[in-house]
Amino acid sequence: MTPAPGPRLHLKPGQAYHLINHGPCSLITTAAGGERNVAPINWTMPVNNDPPLMAAAVEDGITTYKLLKASGEFVINVVGEGLEGKVLACGRCHGGQVDKFARFGLTPAACRSVKAPYLLESLAHIECRLVGERPCDGVTLFIGEVAHAEVRESLWNGKSLVMGEARTLHHLTGGQFVVAERVVEVPKDKIPV
Repeated sequence: MTPAPGPRLHLKPGQAYHLINHGPCSLITTAAGGERNVAPINWTMPVNNDPPLMAAAVEDGITTYKLLKASGEFVINVVGEGLEGKVLACGRCHGGQVDKFARFGLTPAACRSVKAPYLLESLAHIECRLVGERPCDGVTLFIGEVAHAEVRESLWNGKSLVMGEARTLHHLTGGQFVVAERVVEVPKDKIPV
């Protein structure tokens, strides 16, 4: 139930993203030239469904950025409850200095359409080929066309993730996360016209 209207706080412009940043956590996997990496990239989103396009905002210069630019491919791994610590740990060290897969116990598996691996621990993964990019003051928005996507069979109801089972992880800030577990559905006859 939506809370009753009340007084509102004024936020600084730099705080605004906290209001909409709680989409599903993604661990992006990339690979090029014999090097691979996994990094938490919370700013991912669908852009279009025909053709199917996904976007990821990646900090310029980090290992994920370099490997993505070199390969033209990336994998979005959707993660669930229980991986919070690994998500945070992957964001606190540099892929060029440590094998995050080995260090944090993440299992790389071969993708069908791209050279980057997906994570066996993920609930689902989306394999993307780069079709566009836009620099945004220290971050680049990479747009990839979906080449292949998979989800754990038990977590798919034919239309979407089974949220009560998937329990997707959503990052708020720092070490705070939300776990999605309940779907609210409005019957068609209850939608105002």
